[in-house]
Amino acid sequence: MKDQPFILGVNYWPRQTAMFMWRQFDNSSIKEDMATISDLGFSCVRIFPLWEHFQPKPKIVPPARLDQLVEFLEMAGDRNLNVMVTLFTGHMNGLNWLPPWMLLASTERSQYQVFSMDKVRTNKIMNQYVDSEVIEAQIFFLRELTNAVSGHPALYAWNLGNEPSLWSIPPDAFSTELWLQAMTETLKEKDDTIPITLGLHVNDLTENGGLKPRLVAKYLDYLAIHVPPRRVPWAEDPLDAALPPFLGCIVGWLGKIPVVVQDFGVATEPVLPKTSSREFRREADLVLVSEEDSAQITAEVLTRLRRFKMMGGVWKTYGDYHPSIWDWPPLDKRVSERFCGLVRSDGSPKLAASVLGSRPTGPQEDEASVEWIDLPEEDYYRDPRQQLARLYRRFREYYSFD
Repeated sequence: MKDQPFILGVNYWPRQTAMFMWRQFDNSSIKEDMATISDLGFSCVRIFPLWEHFQPKPKIVPPARLDQLVEFLEMAGDRNLNVMVTLFTGHMNGLNWLPPWMLLASTERSQYQVFSMDKVRTNKIMNQYVDSEVIEAQIFFLRELTNAVSGHPALYAWNLGNEPSLWSIPPDAFSTELWLQAMTETLKEKDDTIPITLGLHVNDLTENGGLKPRLVAKYLDYLAIHVPPRRVPWAEDPLDAALPPFLGCIVGWLGKIPVVVQDFGVATEPVLPKTSSREFRREADLVLVSEEDSAQITAEVLTRLRRFKMMGGVWKTYGDYHPSIWDWPPLDKRVSERFCGLVRSDGSPKLAASVLGSRPTGPQEDEASVEWIDLPEEDYYRDPRQQLARLYRRFREYYSFD
């Protein structure tokens, strides 16, 4: 993987159906989107087979869903796009999307609610790392998927989870290792050449939980870190182009394997279709930037990801969501998620899309120093929250990003 070109990827949901893509599978619109994504200069598409849609019961993975997954790979492959398949999704855009067999009768107050059986719920969730029923179901799920798609030329990588620590936390490092060993060995049964990763959240860098980069890296081919600027109190603002490469550098330092930075990108002021009469309420904390500012940060982030030797970058969302689905979860509550795309809700490209096509396809030759990291890993974990914020200030000062 060291000699491959820089991966330029994008998370994909259709503009008309969002997270309900698999229930309303429209191959003609998906085919058009793959053509647009390819024309914009992307090399990779990251997709999310929502867990409830693909495994409604522990021992059932509907063949129709597997057929859809294969069809998607075909459509992407026809446009020379590689596909990252994110498994156990899990968390997505502010909700935890889980099958009903993972929900317990009791409820709990948590940061993120659960969407299951077409309803937002507050049920307590079974732990995927220690519950034997869930572990057996996950292994069954992986075998069904690998039987269906292994060997497909468009299949690029497996991603074991989209920020899984936001809905299920391993109780200890031992449980994490057992789970990772079981999942990775199952994925490799059919084909051990497909890279495996896991999408870390910034919380995994500040908590002393079981998803530490060094621990999970033992079982993975590369690490992936997600960049949520509004959830990082010490970040400058949503236009902070230093945050994505910084988090990538920290994860690389802690994990000692290649890193892909995912989910960078900002929400822009919407340009709504002329036929739409929809408006949205501007809440006090809603931050939308101009398309010009979005294009500028896109160029800066991509340049810096290459400069700091990241393996690749994955944009947050392919397209703005159509006003007709703004009432659907999670778009009904998370207004900014409607406008994070590289194309508008009518399919026309935003200014940031033009920046993608103008970037070089290979990494730059500049060497990036890590002299600004002034402590060993064990000292970092004595107070990771404070140290991460402090190292960020050193990073910005060292490279004169202020």
